[in-house]
Amino acid sequence: MICRVWISQPIFAQTLFKNNFFAAIVKREIKSRYLLFLSLVFSLLVFPSPAFSLEKTKQILEDLDAQYYFPQNQGLKKLSVHMEWEQLDVTTDSGMYLKNPPIVFNWEKSQGISKSAFQLAGKSIDVSKERKTELLRMLENYKEVVIPKTLVEKMAGYKGQVKVASKQKRLLEFSAQNTSSDIRKYGLMVDLEQKKVWKFRIERKNAPFKIVSDIRYTRQDGKWMVAESRSKFRAGEMEYEETTEYVYRRTGKFWLVGKMSQVLKTEDRVLQSYIFRFHDYKIN
Repeated sequence: MICRVWISQPIFAQTLFKNNFFAAIVKREIKSRYLLFLSLVFSLLVFPSPAFSLEKTKQILEDLDAQYYFPQNQGLKKLSVHMEWEQLDVTTDSGMYLKNPPIVFNWEKSQGISKSAFQLAGKSIDVSKERKTELLRMLENYKEVVIPKTLVEKMAGYKGQVKVASKQKRLLEFSAQNTSSDIRKYGLMVDLEQKKVWKFRIERKNAPFKIVSDIRYTRQDGKWMVAESRSKFRAGEMEYEETTEYVYRRTGKFWLVGKMSQVLKTEDRVLQSYIFRFHDYKIN
């Protein structure tokens, strides 16, 4: 929903709207900056069928999780990694990227509970307190880029049902049990034969109201890892597309994200682009 199976919702969209950047972007024909954000989802016609029980949907999610690569399920307990990130200079047509302050991401799992946080690397003397707060708030949406949540974790708090789309396809629909949730519904199109989610839909309370994503995968150690998510959404009269690509690297015995690039555009016009590079991994 930002994926690995993880439901990588378009992070750009999430961050833009959550931080009121998107409204300003629309007014200025999208000249402001925005930040990444989590990616997935879809609108499909399916053949009507009775819904199965919640237990059935949970079993499908567990079966899917078993086919995806999650570092924490492979024995990862503690991680610290440095992140360098750049954003396209949209004030000119130079195509140049501007460097943002370096970041450190820390994650740890203890007694079944995961904790994670971003922090500025070093003393970052040239970064004001206000700028630091703004950057860390925007980066909150990127935690799952490094350590993605499982589908079972992601769907906690949502009531699910299964519909038959075809012999080897199932549509899983999840509705929020808490009416205050920003994400009202998830829709996952599942390939039962290959055991992966290939399309994803998110319905939100706030704009963008509907996000549809297609996912392309790679395989490592016999398990699925998201190589690309391509999300589309609409705001006002304009349609947007956010493409996120992942490159992984072997670190010790774990496959971890080494690079992520993201582009947000409307029609053929690039509104913003980010590149994230990860290095100096400290494990367990």
